[in-house]
Amino acid sequence: MRRIAILSISIIAALPAFSQTPATAPPAGAMGASGAVAPKGPHPKSAAENNALVAMMKTADPAAQAKAAEDFLKTYPDTDYKSQTLLIEAQAYHAQKQDPKAIVAGEAALDVDPKSYDTLLLLSEIYSRSTKATDLDMDDKLAKADKYAKEALDLLAKAEKPKADLPDADWAAAKQSEESRGYLSLGFSALLHKKYDDAKTNFNKGIAMYPDPLDMLYIERAYTDVKRYDDALAWIDKAAASPNANDTVKRITGSDKTRVEGLKKQSQ
Repeated sequence: MRRIAILSISIIAALPAFSQTPATAPPAGAMGASGAVAPKGPHPKSAAENNALVAMMKTADPAAQAKAAEDFLKTYPDTDYKSQTLLIEAQAYHAQKQDPKAIVAGEAALDVDPKSYDTLLLLSEIYSRSTKATDLDMDDKLAKADKYAKEALDLLAKAEKPKADLPDADWAAAKQSEESRGYLSLGFSALLHKKYDDAKTNFNKGIAMYPDPLDMLYIERAYTDVKRYDDALAWIDKAAASPNANDTVKRITGSDKTRVEGLKKQSQ
């Protein structure tokens, strides 16, 4: 399954249509005191900034995108899109499994915009999924994961469509998939805190909102890590039975089931 990228929708919605106006024409907006046009809300301050922003968003390779984000901020330090660019950088580092760098960029993005549910969800995911029970700062990391997840869920409950012409059904689906991320983060955190009932409730709620078999495998492996083998096996079966499971997922579930059954026998 593919999540709808709310971040991309939000940025695109705010971009003036430079490509749709003559090169000499300013973007639509109110006249400022100097007689220049002053676009409302966040906006690129030049066509060059607009083009650089679009190019950064379209960069598919995570390493190249992280560099593009860093270069963009160096070139346009006063950009209205600083928080979004830092978030894109954080996402790119996370995709490369460089979570320490992702956290630095993500926390910087949150400093600029504390109300960004995209940033809150990314950080809550990283903290809740990368933290181990042996980490000396486990409680601090999980406290952040819980705080960010709950703040994101509160913001999503009141969030309005980033584009007026976005169909209501698409917006509802996008919000629900993002809310799922928050509940899963709360589930992973609860599991490490050995609050097994809370973990179960949050995992079930998150998966009901967005039944991604890859998330089910993350849950299964989290249960395996804390030696809750029966719960892990149950999630393996859910992932394998998911109508969204492709051949790769089914192969992984088979391998994981053999491994977890072996660990369960050793523990008895």
